[in-house]
Amino acid sequence: MDWGIVIAICEIIGAVAIVATLAYLSVQIRQNAKALERQEDIARSQILQNRADSVTNLAVLMSSVQENVELVTKLKSSEEIGPADLSPEEKIRAYLLLTALRSNLENTYLQYKRGYLPEDFYKTAGVKNNRDWGALLIKFGMPLTEDFKMELVRIITATENTGDTT
Repeated sequence: MDWGIVIAICEIIGAVAIVATLAYLSVQIRQNAKALERQEDIARSQILQNRADSVTNLAVLMSSVQENVELVTKLKSSEEIGPADLSPEEKIRAYLLLTALRSNLENTYLQYKRGYLPEDFYKTAGVKNNRDWGALLIKFGMPLTEDFKMELVRIITATENTGDTT
């Protein structure tokens, strides 16, 4: 028996095994990538559904009690209104309502920054809500992360200067 032929055959078998293994791994990587994409799509859908639920809960909170409706109307009726213009009961109610609102808006901003929410969603709904409520959140001294506060100031300033929020 010629050992050179045996070694050559073993090398050919080894090379074929390596090519087959690489082909198999390539297929596995593609399948895993597709599975991850599906999981990301599901996660994004869940995040958007949670956003919708959060907004719905906030709307219910603001509108389910007449005193809340009256307070929200009062808060939005004038840009000059501040905590000093409210009764002690209204201050507490305003703080609680604005806490829920701040949580919702800041969470939307953070999810957008992390890439969980589509840019067009944030640029329309998120920016509009931040523009509509940001000054009140700041005026009432709501606890805001520095990044979110800077975003609110950016939107408010852009709106005041040019009407543009992008």
